[in-house]
Amino acid sequence: MKNIYYLIWVDAILSFKKHNPRNKNWKWIVFFINTWMNALNFWVAFMITKYFTTLSLPLTNFNLFPGHLLDDFLNFTVSFASPFIVLNYFLIFHNDRYEKLIKKYGVQNIKYALIYSMTSTFGAFVVAILHGILTHTI
Repeated sequence: MKNIYYLIWVDAILSFKKHNPRNKNWKWIVFFINTWMNALNFWVAFMITKYFTTLSLPLTNFNLFPGHLLDDFLNFTVSFASPFIVLNYFLIFHNDRYEKLIKKYGVQNIKYALIYSMTSTFGAFVVAILHGILTHTI
């Protein structure tokens, strides 16, 4: 049985390299995009948990910058993206493990990375709208 996590990564790497063959920074770009999609999914799960259960998870609350936009971005990054920064690095890029994964999974007929990115973005958008409605901020 194939691991969907690795299928998404392999598809993202191969698709990016296919459409951007001259880009030397492909590792950082694919890493950033996939990590951000993971963070969005974690945020969606957090918001669903927040509104439909009594479970309450602690979040970081930095107040370093004037205003709140940069602080909110920093808080989101630390709370939701940082676990995936570490996880994705060690599971995919440490010791060039992605090369072994590409050999194992190869090119797929289904565009897993595209489906994952679109679903993550759409889910985060819907949850953000619902959160705005529930908190009367929209």
